[in-house]
Amino acid sequence: MISEVKLRIFGRMCHLVIDNSDERGAERLSQCQAELARLDSKFSPYHPKSITSQINQGAGTGSTVPLDPEAVSLFSYIDALWDESNHLFDPTVRILRDCYDSDGKLHASTEQLQGMLKLVGWNKIEISAAGAHMSQRGMLLDMNACIRPYALDSIARKLRAQGVKSAYLELGEDVICIGKQSDGANWLAGVRIPQGNRAGILRLKVNDRGFALRGNIEQTSLQNGEYFGRVLSPVDGIAIPGLLSVAVIADNCLTACSAASIARVKTEASGLKWLEKLGMPWLAVDRQFNCHGPLAQR
Repeated sequence: MISEVKLRIFGRMCHLVIDNSDERGAERLSQCQAELARLDSKFSPYHPKSITSQINQGAGTGSTVPLDPEAVSLFSYIDALWDESNHLFDPTVRILRDCYDSDGKLHASTEQLQGMLKLVGWNKIEISAAGAHMSQRGMLLDMNACIRPYALDSIARKLRAQGVKSAYLELGEDVICIGKQSDGANWLAGVRIPQGNRAGILRLKVNDRGFALRGNIEQTSLQNGEYFGRVLSPVDGIAIPGLLSVAVIADNCLTACSAASIARVKTEASGLKWLEKLGMPWLAVDRQFNCHGPLAQR
């Protein structure tokens, strides 16, 4: 017996399934939704009063947005990803998407792209005891790709603290599970993989683990006979010739997100070497639509 709900939050679809054997499932779903709403309103750029929106609105004005310990921790986490990725993982690159159409083709001029690049750079965010400030007007910060897995880990911790033994929590491309399904079946997460000229779905067991998927093989761009994903370099604004899709399973969602996110901003060979060193279950699709990794051997 389960309680479940589907909703849209952080700009993504969310699916929550919680064991209801003690008839507290509905109550816990309500608590989970409240926590998600708290984090959404606090960090999502879709909320005009969120920390992220305030930083965006104050860019180049000299105003500083105060950060509480939770926000400081998240900024420190992103700073670590930025450093580990050799500065290629950059939440300010969001603004460059305006230079591309829905098919991933550049529609801006070279001059326009160069102008937008001046508004990109995580190192242009000034963080002090007083708070955070972006140095140039027009800069745009979007941390949702990191906030979503953080939010899932947060509600999973709360559920475990209450003794919940079975739950499936999915938000966009991120999943975290508690135990197995109440009937003993495995919790599964789906990954789209190439199958001939089509995309098939590989089901992965994620019992008591976190899962993150970055990149979609059905959202690529073809440029001069080569396929690219939708990851843009903060250096030149051009699509990075990296892995098209990366899925990672880890002890928690944020760790899985870290591994998948860094692998995606590296070139193909570097991304595969990075994943091999981690010792986690992973799957990656290269630009020739070949699958790699332990999870691809299933």
